[in-house]
Amino acid sequence: MSSPRALCGLALACGLILGSGLAGSPQARAADPGSLSDVADCAIRNLPPAAHAHAKVVARSGKGKEHAFEVEYWSRTAPEGTRQIVIVDPNAPKDAVSAYLFSDGDSIGEAWAYSAKKGKAVKIESRGPKARLFDTNLSLEDFARFARVVFPGQVRRLADAEIGGRKAYVVETKPAPDSGSAYSRIVTSIDQEWCLILRRESYDAAFAKAAKPRKLYQVAPADVRVDGKFANGSRARQDDAKDGSTTEMQILSLELPAQLDESLFTPDALPRAGH
Repeated sequence: MSSPRALCGLALACGLILGSGLAGSPQARAADPGSLSDVADCAIRNLPPAAHAHAKVVARSGKGKEHAFEVEYWSRTAPEGTRQIVIVDPNAPKDAVSAYLFSDGDSIGEAWAYSAKKGKAVKIESRGPKARLFDTNLSLEDFARFARVVFPGQVRRLADAEIGGRKAYVVETKPAPDSGSAYSRIVTSIDQEWCLILRRESYDAAFAKAAKPRKLYQVAPADVRVDGKFANGSRARQDDAKDGSTTEMQILSLELPAQLDESLFTPDALPRAGH
């Protein structure tokens, strides 16, 4: 089934906060997969109109080198469901990117970056091996998929599963050939009550012949917090089987205001955010 909605991954406030893995793989139940629109409606329902978070990030290379830092994050959801994200490392080196802006757009979206060395925000390529979020194993595409709803590609609902004893919708996305995606197939499991991504498996045609996921993103049910009507993961983790690297995030504080100033989500505002 083709659809522009490849469901959502919900960045820091809704799930990109990395931590302990889940116990075992989800076991698919033999059942009618049901309607894809039910899953999309669920995922969109868990998008807060605005969010502001402070988080700790720990990135480890496959050789054991560790880099820990803290970030701030702001998100805004328009009434039609499109999203804008700003994420900042205020202590980034002068020659490194300290702030990113992500917006819904064609292919895998529009991305801008700011570094003190350049002194201004510049539009950047959001694909390719060098397109990584700060010093982590999260590609800009990974982050965009955590943060966005709208994606081009072929989407279908698979049989439901259980993760940590909780019922989950399962959706398979095959990115459109012209989307620039690094992945041939993505399988996402969304908690049916919390409408939050608990697991995402990203398959790379160049890794293990796409027989197993290259990247695995997980949120343990024990690390999910519910704030009013919105659920978010207080911790999450992404593993890259290709190089053995991991990225873990832990939310230190989270606010869900009714709205945020639209002017925050512009390239011109990134220099102020990045300082």
